[in-house]
Amino acid sequence: MASRLRVAPSRARGRPDSVPGLTSMDRAASAAGPEKLTVSQNSSRRPSGAVVVVVALVCLAAAGTAALLVRPPFNFVDLALVVVFVAVLDLRGPVAIPVGRGRVTFSGTAYAGIGAVFLLGPTAAVAVAAALVSTDVWRRPRHLLKTTFNTAMSLLIFSAAATAYGVVAAKSSAVPVVVAAGVIGGLAGWLTNHALVAAVLSAEQGRSGFRIKPFLHQVVGVLPYYLGYGLTGVGIVAASSRLGDPGALVVLAAPVTIVQIATTRWMKEQAARLADAESAFNATLISLSKAIDLRDKDTEGHCRRVVEYSLLMGRNLKFSQEEMVRLSHGALLHDIGKIGVPDAILMKPGPLTDEEWAIMRTHPELGFQMVSDVRQLERAREIILNHHERFDGKGYPRGLRGDAIPLSARVFSIADSFDAMISDRPYRKGMPLDAARAEVRRCAGTQFDPVCVAAFDQIPDGQLRRITEEREHPTEELLSLFT
Repeated sequence: MASRLRVAPSRARGRPDSVPGLTSMDRAASAAGPEKLTVSQNSSRRPSGAVVVVVALVCLAAAGTAALLVRPPFNFVDLALVVVFVAVLDLRGPVAIPVGRGRVTFSGTAYAGIGAVFLLGPTAAVAVAAALVSTDVWRRPRHLLKTTFNTAMSLLIFSAAATAYGVVAAKSSAVPVVVAAGVIGGLAGWLTNHALVAAVLSAEQGRSGFRIKPFLHQVVGVLPYYLGYGLTGVGIVAASSRLGDPGALVVLAAPVTIVQIATTRWMKEQAARLADAESAFNATLISLSKAIDLRDKDTEGHCRRVVEYSLLMGRNLKFSQEEMVRLSHGALLHDIGKIGVPDAILMKPGPLTDEEWAIMRTHPELGFQMVSDVRQLERAREIILNHHERFDGKGYPRGLRGDAIPLSARVFSIADSFDAMISDRPYRKGMPLDAARAEVRRCAGTQFDPVCVAAFDQIPDGQLRRITEEREHPTEELLSLFT
């Protein structure tokens, strides 16, 4: 009920992220944290006809519901308080508190909306919808279709909750019955919310694109929150018997606002500390990568360049921010295992023997073992271990083929090979840029993933040339690549 749901387009798992609350149609972003579940709608193209039809039907249902349930007399003071409280809480947004590796989300908007409709009846659903449409227009003034859908859906969700609660609570004033009414009201809102989400998602993504099992997994996961909102709504109704409706509405909003302000402030402090820790961690990785480069003067700046090439390809492949950071970490440390290779082999001026090559080819596994205890490098280890695998299965150390090679490693292998091709070595001159590009294209489908080659081809020559001509960045500039 009170948050905006987003289907995050994760290529690896296809699982939507969500938090409990009011679902809305919004633009999905590949990385962005799990605050919202939204329809993945690209603002540069028109919505499909199926989406427009679903939105129109939802609007008709909302209009019919309002005409059927909303009846005078109206207490405009109470309704105005509802609009103000819900709008303020929605603008502040839900509060997500980290717990272990997950997050517990406290949604003030859902709490206020449920309490208001339990206290004032279905008429308050119109006030809640009015508040939410005002915040939607404030945030996204040009997204008419999204705002229309959000408004109609809000009215239907809170109307369903109010109606279910009213029907059950009318049977008896006994505490068990009223509590049961609150639970059933929360359940009605939950069912309405996610039925509408499923309808618009299936219309937007089509039968083949809509993943029903991951969606249902998320829907079931947020059910306890809706039941909790229903129970808190019962508490607001109970408070009204002593304080009156306006007093109960103040009781409804005040503690939620206090919790949101205090928790948001605490979260900002924690985020600042986390940013400082991440910056220090990244600076340590950069220093370590420079130490790796110093072992071989011929490859000075190699780690910095392959990070930049990799990030350009990652952006073309729509990597999330988290994926980009992991790609950076893996690219920086891809050759860390060479610390374990004897200098006599690593710095040998002539060709290596078969035995020496066998030792040299252990460096991916050595690097993987060296960082195996660093939790922050859990995903980056994929690059360290697999950056010499080939798309046709003829690489090392494990001979993986095709999609069995992690995507980040397939991206990085192009960056690593390209930089090696254009760099001068004691025994050869580096290739010209055009020749190296042509060689990357020639190896598509054999050494390299064709999809990643296409992403590399999208990088303009000017950007590649700028990267290749710079010897090294100061640490502060390198850190900016992670943001």
